This record gives sequence, C-alpha cells and structure tokens, in this order.
Amino acid sequence: MRELRILALGGTWPKAGPGWKIIDSADAANADMALLPADSSLSDTVIDRLALPLLVAVGDAPAAPGPERHLDRWLDRADGYVLAGDDAETIGAVAHAVLGAQKGWRVAEQSATAQHISALSAEAQRIADALAQLAREADSAGEAQVSAAMVRRLVKLRRDRDRHFPADLFGDPAWDMLLDLTAARMERADVAVSSLCVAAAVPTTTALRWVRTLSQAGIFVRRTDPGDARRVFITLSDEAHDAMIAWLRRFSGAFQPR
Repeated sequence: MRELRILALGGTWPKAGPGWKIIDSADAANADMALLPADSSLSDTVIDRLALPLLVAVGDAPAAPGPERHLDRWLDRADGYVLAGDDAETIGAVAHAVLGAQKGWRVAEQSATAQHISALSAEAQRIADALAQLAREADSAGEAQVSAAMVRRLVKLRRDRDRHFPADLFGDPAWDMLLDLTAARMERADVAVSSLCVAAAVPTTTALRWVRTLSQAGIFVRRTDPGDARRVFITLSDEAHDAMIAWLRRFSGAFQPR
C-alpha cells in the first residue's frame, strides 16, 4: 500500500501514520487528497481548484452559529470523514478507502483500525444480515399498506419519547437513519449527509460514524447530486429499502383488525 500524501488545510494533525503523511501547501501539487476542518471558512472555489478528494474532520465540540453553516456545507461535499477519537491508523484506513473507491485501489486491512471500529462494524453487519433476511421474506409480509406519511409518523413518535424520558435512553441512530431514508425514497426526496445527521438525533460525530460504517456495509449508498457534482446524497441500497418496506408492512399489519 503506497504512502498517501494528505494536504492539510488548517487544523492540527499527526504528521504521519501507517500508509500516509501530512504535507503542506508548498507541496500541494503532489497531494493525493485534502483534509479540511469542518468549521473551515475556506471558499468552495479554493477547494474546487485543488480538484482533490476531500476528507472533512469533525470534532465533538458543538459548532458556533457561523461554523455550523460551514459544517453542513463541508459534510455535504465530503468524500470521507475523520472523526474525533480516530487514531492515526483509522485516518489512514479512511483515506485509503476514499481513494480506493475512486481509483480502484485495494484497501489493506489494518488490525488496529479494525479493533477501533469493531463494535460498530459488527453491529452494521448484524443490521445488514437482518435486512437481507427481511428482504428474502418480503413476499410473505402481507399486503398492509405502507406510505411515507406513515413512516414520518413513526419517526415523530420516536422523537416524542424524549418528552417523557431522557433522550439518551433510546439512542438508536442507525434505525432513525434507516427510517428517514425509507421515507425520503418513497417521497422521491434527496437526503444530504447533514440532513441525515439531524435525523439521527445524536451528536454529529456519532451520526457520521454510523454513516461511514453503514456505507461500508453496503446498507447506505452515496450518490452524487446530478445538479452539483460537489454535493453528495445518501440513499438506501435496493436490498435495504426492500427489507424496510417488508418490516413496515409487518408493523402496519400487526395493528390491522383480525
């Protein structure tokens, strides 16, 4: 696996890690990708001129009103995310995965990174397996009607729990994002990464870890905005969508008169 050269556009980073190193603007012509803090006020024009894959770094601290606008902008055009708590090996794995997706490179396995995200990956695989099973059983799920309005009501009911119990008691961002993407697909609506993070109802870094992991598991699919190639939308894979519809039919059918 060759060493990637990452152009840092602000922020403080380790100088290097397994398979990568940070370079400065003096060596920008040799960069493989750019690394940008999520609260950066750089203009889109500057990033466009670089013509490099973009990693966006998101910290745990809540953004002030000004930086928050930048956060949404960079989240929606990022090719990958570096999150608070990511170690040097994780940063390298994310960078190689982003460039590998664009250039067809094979991403090497890194043991420390696998340990760092093993819990999320195992949960994502469990979700993927469960969705695959639901998709196989879709024909037997009955004829109960499912609509986007029904899914939105279900989401609202989940949020209403926060009025009666502490919000962190029910943290389940993967399911909240699955419901939001299901409703959006039925509405033929596009969902930007920043909007999906809001739907997850958890801190942005937590939501992005799930976006990253569920994308790697093939449950989420990244799609470029046809009207603006700099912007990325997230949608469900066809199998995941079919599985969600099968579950929703079962859910709806459980409340129909017998």
